Amino acid sequence: MRLACLILLCFPLLASALDITAPGRAGIDSAIDVSLSETQDPRAYVTIVKPDAAEGSYDDYVYTDRNPLSIRTPAVAGVYELRVSAAEAPHATLARRPIEVFKPEARITAPATARVTELLSIGWSGPSGNRAYITLVPAALADGEYREYEYLEAGKDSGTVTLTTPSAPGDYELRYATDRGSVLARQPLTVGDLAATLSFPATVAMGGKIDIGWTGPENARNYLTIVPADASAESYKDYVYTTRPSLSLVVPEQPGAYEVRLLSADGKRVLARGPLQVGAATASLDAVASAEAGSEIRVIWQGPDNAGDYIAVTQIGKPEKYLKFAYTQHGSPLKLQMPDQAGQYELHYLTARSSQSLASRALTVTPATGVGSLKVSRASSEVRSAQGASAGVSAGGEVAGSIALILDASGSMLQRLGDQRRIDLAQAALTRLIDTRIAPGTPVALRVFGHLNPGGCETELVAPLAPLDRARMGAQVRAIAARNLAKTAIGASLAATAEDLAGVEGRALIVLVTDGEETCGGDPEREIRKLKESGFDFALNIVGFAIDQAGLEQDFQRWAALGDGRYFSAANGDALTAMIQQASQSGPASFVVLRAGAQVASGEVGAQAINLKPGSYELVVGDRRQNIEIVSGAETRVAID
Repeated sequence: MRLACLILLCFPLLASALDITAPGRAGIDSAIDVSLSETQDPRAYVTIVKPDAAEGSYDDYVYTDRNPLSIRTPAVAGVYELRVSAAEAPHATLARRPIEVFKPEARITAPATARVTELLSIGWSGPSGNRAYITLVPAALADGEYREYEYLEAGKDSGTVTLTTPSAPGDYELRYATDRGSVLARQPLTVGDLAATLSFPATVAMGGKIDIGWTGPENARNYLTIVPADASAESYKDYVYTTRPSLSLVVPEQPGAYEVRLLSADGKRVLARGPLQVGAATASLDAVASAEAGSEIRVIWQGPDNAGDYIAVTQIGKPEKYLKFAYTQHGSPLKLQMPDQAGQYELHYLTARSSQSLASRALTVTPATGVGSLKVSRASSEVRSAQGASAGVSAGGEVAGSIALILDASGSMLQRLGDQRRIDLAQAALTRLIDTRIAPGTPVALRVFGHLNPGGCETELVAPLAPLDRARMGAQVRAIAARNLAKTAIGASLAATAEDLAGVEGRALIVLVTDGEETCGGDPEREIRKLKESGFDFALNIVGFAIDQAGLEQDFQRWAALGDGRYFSAANGDALTAMIQQASQSGPASFVVLRAGAQVASGEVGAQAINLKPGSYELVVGDRRQNIEIVSGAETRVAID
């Protein structure tokens, strides 16, 4: 109190009709409210400076076009002066008021020592305004710099934050700072090293799985990966987080020398490593050399039978371009359908991830005899105009259902295609869809996964179901940021869709855009079945972006068919825009053909006819079922409403 009195004596107020109302004391780097007794020229300003500062001096300032106003105090404690300065040079002081700026009490409570990559719980007490934060930095780093940090909960005077200790041992410091870098409290922290170990087989055949045991820092964001032996320290391929003491990883499909590595959460340090020799795999095929178009053959095979491996009929010299396929998981021999078009083909044993051919043989497909065909198309009243109808809108212009968009913003979406990141291309494609293809007023929801936390499995409803506001949703799409190392939560996102579309009348369309496989432990197929069993009326279209794994594309095809929808493959940005637009068209997109209750064929509405043996069948399109008759040598046509 005595100090405040001395300050007031040292700095008498100007003899002026203008009065300043403000606190006499305030903490450093904090916001204070200032009121003026009279309205001023809006170009006049309020500033806080040293008492001996020259006339017209200023530091931070705020114009007097609003009253009261808020201004930030300096970052260094001391005696200062609030001044109201005139707009015109030499900016005469219209009023002044002394203010003491002090360093507020703040405290950090944390252990003095920790281990590398450890999750550290840090208690704090003190001011939390102005985006105050706790950061963990090397002890020699200058004040105002930061590394890993976490904001304090605004409005609280105490709490706890969690930070991950660095991957390198050494002397560090915890700092409690304002958003301008003023340090309110600090505490030294010594980070010690911790030995880590790995245990796994020394050799394994390509494409298989290995179990890896590990010991080391217990941080669920550390991860295991398999990379070429000469890869840089920060390299990683497929990875799995260290959430359990024993984990599995899929081995590369190229023979050679590799390393299994345990990496720190920040990816900057290899905590443990060990050599892994990946050996070659072989396979063999035994099947007829010739078969009729549309018929079914038996294939006897031998091979590694890794998850997702498959037997396929392909174009000659293009094993990655499969036409018909069957997974090896169904055993040997397995049944494989022939293409509908006669010609020369190849039969291949292909690996799941890179479509490597481990065995092949020539295959002749002859014209079919004694078969008919089925063509399923839309009724003429539903045919789109030459320019194309808007997504979610029928040819008559009325809303034809609701659309739920699901976008993958996981870490893999940060990879580049050419000079652009995948997430940027996806945002551009979705923005174009919203701006040009979906009519305003169409009920649309937007869900995103992978955009919240590195290493996270969160899924968020960014835009709840509402009539489309193009400007608003376009801004929401452009604001999405993919997160490095974030996982792919397809199952959880599909499970949440029923609630996203709760109350929707009629058939809903779900459009999933993703560039990778489920990595959050979810089961997308189970979630699709649960949605169907609940009576939810929907069609699921999946757009796969830059997918280079045939096995994964097969999963997407199976899931889409299970969800009464279609799978669309996009290799680049232009294709992604086109495929998203196609996937967002309303109405049933696929059909299945049953005989005696068992599925014997499937196809796409509006696509080319499929061959069937003569006889009676049941056609299923969405919820519609219809008996059909296939006649030898004739085409049966069905137009859906």
